[in-house]
Amino acid sequence: MADVHTKKQRSYNMSRIRSRGTGPELRFRKYIWKKGIRGYRIKNKINGNPDLYFPISKAAVFIDGCFWHKCPECFIEPSSNRRFWKRKIGHNIKRDIEVNGNLSRKGVKVFRFWEHEVLNNLSDITNRVIKYVEKEKER
Repeated sequence: MADVHTKKQRSYNMSRIRSRGTGPELRFRKYIWKKGIRGYRIKNKINGNPDLYFPISKAAVFIDGCFWHKCPECFIEPSSNRRFWKRKIGHNIKRDIEVNGNLSRKGVKVFRFWEHEVLNNLSDITNRVIKYVEKEKER
């Protein structure tokens, strides 16, 4: 199936996609703020650039896009330019695994959530992070 957009339109659409400040990320941050959780950093120099990092409890939160990180529930393989997308998304997955390992070896607890989890189960995933962060504060 051919792309329904011209090359110029597709290029413009793709240029509008951001890796920071996405809708699911902002929703998660607003919810966690509303719950009274503070002490996280958005801009950080920790390996992997997590969406949120709690330096005191050493917890990194990543909110992964279902397309960009190949969610097993939501991912739909593109019908055009397959080789490019397979390589691109494969690289993202490989990088995620490496980042998880590097952070874990440094004693950082890694939380990875799919964007659909943020949209559908915000309370549940937020409670998991809050529970961990609060427990680590008490140490």
